[in-house]
Amino acid sequence: MSRRPGLEGSVREHPPGSGRWKARLPSRLDTHRRYIDGVFISERECRHALNRVITDLDTGRTHAPVGEPNGGPTRRVQDIVEDYIQDRRNDAFDPISVNTIRDYKDALKNIICRQHADLGGVPANRLDSHTIDTWFRHLRNEGLSHRRAAKGLAVLRAALAWETRAGRLTVNPAREVRRTTTKKGRGSRITADPVLLPSWRELADLAAHPDLWEDRLLILLIAWAGLRWSEAVGLSVSDVWPTRPRLSVRRTFAWDKEAATWEMEYVKGGNADIVPLPTPLWEALRDLAAGRTVTDQLAGDCLFRPTRDRYASRTALIIDSNNWRRRVWYAARSAAKLDGDPSLSTLDPRRRAIKVKDLRAYAASVVVDSGGTQYEAAALLRHSTVATTNTYYARAQDERSQDPARARLRVDLNLSLAERIDLLWTAWTGAYPDETAHVLEPGWSGSGSGPKGE
Repeated sequence: MSRRPGLEGSVREHPPGSGRWKARLPSRLDTHRRYIDGVFISERECRHALNRVITDLDTGRTHAPVGEPNGGPTRRVQDIVEDYIQDRRNDAFDPISVNTIRDYKDALKNIICRQHADLGGVPANRLDSHTIDTWFRHLRNEGLSHRRAAKGLAVLRAALAWETRAGRLTVNPAREVRRTTTKKGRGSRITADPVLLPSWRELADLAAHPDLWEDRLLILLIAWAGLRWSEAVGLSVSDVWPTRPRLSVRRTFAWDKEAATWEMEYVKGGNADIVPLPTPLWEALRDLAAGRTVTDQLAGDCLFRPTRDRYASRTALIIDSNNWRRRVWYAARSAAKLDGDPSLSTLDPRRRAIKVKDLRAYAASVVVDSGGTQYEAAALLRHSTVATTNTYYARAQDERSQDPARARLRVDLNLSLAERIDLLWTAWTGAYPDETAHVLEPGWSGSGSGPKGE
């Protein structure tokens, strides 16, 4: 018994609930039962389009498709994400950074293609919202943190959106996956550590401890200018302005593991900017820049440089973060009694040891202490929104009440930000003259045990 005319092939909503209809050819015309071109907003419209295609094939106006569908093997989720990363890397206008590539590949390997919650092997034509949602729940059951699982979902959603724009997927099934949150869920995970704001005395002890002049300047620069570590070690000699106490922040360096080389990149978010400096610190940095020999090699113009080569076979171009912490930072924070105290309350920032990144909170406090707004603090830290400054750094202002020298400070609000920062520097050095009197002098040796080199 033959099927009634007009009911050959199949019409279905794909994926279910999407409101989009697709049609497949009957097996007598195509053994692989391929989808016809087009996506339709109603079942009736989709059926009419399928009937027209069948009529054209039966009358010979068009030819039946031949060969394997898609011209090769079925694309899987892993293939989509890998191609997405490569396409973003080769983008002529907005290529992603080396660190972002590393993070995306880590998400693919350890989250999307996780051993017991592997979504990477799922064929793209069988991927739907339910499958993605089930995978996400399995990640939590395996003990993966919410932050890591959400990061994997974000990479997957972006890759599937890219696949959809390329016309290889009808809709992005990840768009329908929404994670709801509750008080219990938010309370069970801490999204950010409390930020520790060092007091004036503690910053003086931190900066005075290293024996090397360059190490002392690096600590002070991060604290007063709010630079990220990668921005500070990527500074060029020419970034220190010769006639005004200003600093250009415009580049970083990242290690490309695949190419086994350093790559020069823009700062985070592309937010290159100019930041003011206290005049005495600027003069010391200008002296450091004047003593540097600039070479033609990559990073040959860096302001801060490694003290020695770490490997006999390769010249060290950038200061190694891990080595610098072992050589300088750990001893300095011990001298400032900022190693942390586990006996303190869980939410007390002084429960844990201070991080180099916490010095950015000090930079934000410099602006606020000088009478500036949080918008000025966000501009100094080069945050894309003031909400980030409020979330991670404004909370550190609670520590200000524990620092009497700063709490008594009053600055003339009619002055410019640069002038107020100069007054703050003067007040800081005046409050602790013994610790700060020689901190900017090249020939002075701090209270450390001497440099061990990198």
